[in-house]
Amino acid sequence: MSIADIAKSVIKSINDGDTLATVTLPASNFHEGTVKLATVLLGKKLGGIYITTSRPSSHIITELEEAKANLSDLYFVDLVSMTVGGNTDDARTLFIESPTMLESILLNITLLERRLKSKRIFVIFDSINGLSIYSTPMVLKEFINVLGNSMRIKSIYTMLMTVEEQTDDDLAAALELLSDTMIGT
Repeated sequence: MSIADIAKSVIKSINDGDTLATVTLPASNFHEGTVKLATVLLGKKLGGIYITTSRPSSHIITELEEAKANLSDLYFVDLVSMTVGGNTDDARTLFIESPTMLESILLNITLLERRLKSKRIFVIFDSINGLSIYSTPMVLKEFINVLGNSMRIKSIYTMLMTVEEQTDDDLAAALELLSDTMIGT
């Protein structure tokens, strides 16, 4: 499935009233795909929160700017920069000290929701696989369940991004059970 087809499927999913999608991309174009999805949604006038476990938010911002995305209603929760000593002075980004602080992710999403101007908002979680490095499978499944259902209750369209080659059968089954739709390869 091409990135353009995945973006169309995400838009269709939003229009169909879904609130939680697992989006699976191959490692070979994962970063390109996440940037494209965010760019498409921002272009549709949705506001967003981008949670990153795979790369510093400063790198993603640069890629979104290069893609000419409108970043005026996009905020970040960055689980990488403080851990590796990256840039932590961006006003639209909340930085979490460690990817093991899962409850901080939910708290920071709630704080950023208040900043969003758009009535229709999305959360893109890049990536669930990134958290699996720091959390046991049971803790990770518990977290995605709480995250997914919290966003569902608030009617916030949430994309749980996964890397095809890094997603084991157990995690894939948990995501399929939780998600309204599965998009991607």
